[in-house]
Amino acid sequence: MNHYLPKKAEILHSEQYPFDKKLFRIKASLDFTPGQFVEISLPGIGEFPVSICSSPSEKEYFEICIKKVGRVTSYLMNFGESDFIGFRGPLGNGFPMEKVRGEDVVVIAGGLGILPLRSFIKESIRRKWCNSLKILYGVREPDEMLFRNELEEWAGEAEVIEVFEKGGKRQGYVSDFIEEAELNGNEIAFVCGPPAMFVPVVTKLLNEGLKEERIFLSLERRMKCGIGKCGHCIVGGNKYTCIDGPVFSYAEYKKIKL
Repeated sequence: MNHYLPKKAEILHSEQYPFDKKLFRIKASLDFTPGQFVEISLPGIGEFPVSICSSPSEKEYFEICIKKVGRVTSYLMNFGESDFIGFRGPLGNGFPMEKVRGEDVVVIAGGLGILPLRSFIKESIRRKWCNSLKILYGVREPDEMLFRNELEEWAGEAEVIEVFEKGGKRQGYVSDFIEEAELNGNEIAFVCGPPAMFVPVVTKLLNEGLKEERIFLSLERRMKCGIGKCGHCIVGGNKYTCIDGPVFSYAEYKKIKL
């Protein structure tokens, strides 16, 4: 694939969520790893990077979910079934799927951080990769929680802990409820969400006995071109979030001065 040249693809389905969020199902066969992303382009408008949130096992399509935050995403919000977009990818490095087979795994998502983790959750449940799976998902309020029906389905295969800053049974930040997951210290952890959550979440995970090299963070920080050419997402002087990440182990993350 020429990663400079977008491919044209049809939107098969779209679904509107509250708070200016929208899911798109795009007709294209994409061989990717959970945690990777694509660049979505609208001719004459621009392009932006976004995580793939569907399972790699779905070979006829892939899914993305966007939030209206700028010119391109605002324009895309008006698109729907039978419209066409451009995409480049998959890009970046995803979660280390080879490490989780037969392991205990804890997934911790804050806000839109559920998107790349949804891809992992769906694939791991489908293939029964993990020995056990625990999911902690935090948002500001109940209406902001994405994939409500799927969360109920996942609860049949995994332990699901829902956290809200206001409203709901558990109030606070997702880091406040890590102890409730009753970790054994041997888990592999996948974490994605606002950068402000990384320190409290990782601190709690380390206190629970998890090893630094078994904690993985999806940064998705200031990415733009997706192929390490624009320099927009350079970190630590010589690392690019888009090509060296967006997934880094915490052991790697510590060496990068963000």
